Amino acid sequence: MLKKQDNILCPFCCYRFHPNEAEFRLQPSINIDVKKSKKTTDGKLLDEKLYNYHATISQATDKIAKEKAMQYPFAAVDNDGITYDNLDIETHGFVQRVTFTNTDGHLEVSDIRLCPNCHNNLPIGYGMRDTVLISILGDARSGKSVFLTMLIAELENNSDFVSKLTFIGDKEVRENFYETYQKPLLKEQTLISSTKRKKIPPYAFNYWYNYKDENGTLRENSIDVIFYDIAGEDLRDDYGIRNNGFNIKDSSGLIFLVDPTNFRRMADLFRFSDAALIDAIPDENSNQAIFNTLYNYFIGLNMEKSEIPMALTLSKADLFKYVNFSFFGNKPENRIQNMVNDEIHRGAVNMPSIKGINQEVRELISHLGEDGVLNNAAGSFKNVNCFAISSLGKKPTVEKISDPKTNETVEKGFIDGPLIPFRVKEPFYWILMRNKLMLKYENGRYVLHSDTHTNAEVVDKVSVWQRILNFINSFKK
Repeated sequence: MLKKQDNILCPFCCYRFHPNEAEFRLQPSINIDVKKSKKTTDGKLLDEKLYNYHATISQATDKIAKEKAMQYPFAAVDNDGITYDNLDIETHGFVQRVTFTNTDGHLEVSDIRLCPNCHNNLPIGYGMRDTVLISILGDARSGKSVFLTMLIAELENNSDFVSKLTFIGDKEVRENFYETYQKPLLKEQTLISSTKRKKIPPYAFNYWYNYKDENGTLRENSIDVIFYDIAGEDLRDDYGIRNNGFNIKDSSGLIFLVDPTNFRRMADLFRFSDAALIDAIPDENSNQAIFNTLYNYFIGLNMEKSEIPMALTLSKADLFKYVNFSFFGNKPENRIQNMVNDEIHRGAVNMPSIKGINQEVRELISHLGEDGVLNNAAGSFKNVNCFAISSLGKKPTVEKISDPKTNETVEKGFIDGPLIPFRVKEPFYWILMRNKLMLKYENGRYVLHSDTHTNAEVVDKVSVWQRILNFINSFKK
């Protein structure tokens, strides 16, 4: 769990601060003469810090930035007339609520905490638990938004760790996520539109889950998970990544989606005829451009590989059900079957499965002549594991329809029948395991991840020798 003296990272602006530095929004009524201010609306004031965030980082127009920044006044815990309960600090390590006097002379309590740098509302209880920031990367056609939607849906109905996912962000962000992501895909079964170039607000969730400890006993934990969806075009542009993807370098893990239909040799791999799929293969190597931008942004400056765990993930793996297996030469025909079937992780990360899919994906990428993707990842990140996922489990149907807003003919993707995603949770589990928030199951044991593996190797060696000695002693008896 988070230590009392630990700093936290604002999910909006990535400013690092101690939880006690958070400020508070004093709504709905505060002791202030609003009639003297020309910038007030129903008791609200123009919050300069919040205005600067929307005007610069969110790149909103001046009018919209001002509208969003019209908020009730704020205060720090050391302001006159603002009091707090010392029990908060003793129990949680920081102030969670303050008491102030309203215009009627009555005491009111506020628990709306703000980042001291940008004045966005911090998620409920932020700083009480371990926090994981996960950035989802990939080109415009790789399926990042679809993957994020299905990952959240799978975690909400998850039997692997008996878990619960709760949205802890602002109501406006929650409604936007539903309308933009969940409603089209899960309710209407239509493909989500590509993410536009802009600063997308972070999606904050609390993830409560059961896990198995070193003794195989069920325990429970609660962490906060912040997801970032970044437009593919911004990842290929130095200006775009600095403005809309600055959270990448502060992430706890990266999930890099690679669209296999972008590979030049895919046309030789499919038994079925799909001219639309093959014609859509671009001439440019967009993955190379993204890795170049990542390197220029924060890896090259340090002159060493990043420690951030990188989950290099092939999306749309359901397409490989149609692969001509003879392409692998002397490989067994069932060699690719692990990739197109789901995996169960009961209370811990199943490492044999993780290692198996890593090897399988690496071999496939190499056979497709796309070693550049592997080389780029290995050249920039110390910890890379390959995955294969399918967010839909099937190929969508693309139809030409008339856009009711513009009356123009556009292509729209539809999913026929129930969604059958597979392996979408594995990159997420692996990142939690690398951050020591889940144990891994390997060689019949539940252990925490170790970067050096020294402890695990010592235990393994001791256990092997102990078994040998026990075997010899059995004959002496």
